[in-house]
Amino acid sequence: MGLSEILISQYDSKIPMARDDLEKLPGIGRKSANVILNSLFGEDVIAVDTHVLRVSKRLGLTKSDNRLQVEQDLLKIIPKKFYKNASDWLVLHGRYICRANSPRCSECFLRNLCFVGDNAMI
Repeated sequence: MGLSEILISQYDSKIPMARDDLEKLPGIGRKSANVILNSLFGEDVIAVDTHVLRVSKRLGLTKSDNRLQVEQDLLKIIPKKFYKNASDWLVLHGRYICRANSPRCSECFLRNLCFVGDNAMI
């Protein structure tokens, strides 16, 4: 309710387009701000959640556990034309194939790039 009241009173019932303004809203952190900026406003950002972090590390796209660093690493290596969908693809892969406790390596088309299962290097 607090978020709705702020949007009505301070933003004329519109979602702000600036990360700083979004992150000031109750319940909105960097990840949610990035989802909003990417999905609603087409900004070149990547949201990093638990799945994105795990999959990115397993695939060697980052070595960091810091979400901001992971975001920066991904922005450096993922071509801009894929920014719109990159987070969703990594989330879905992490949710259904590259699961935390029981990854489905035998079903994974990326298994030759991975550092888990038969290729365990981390």
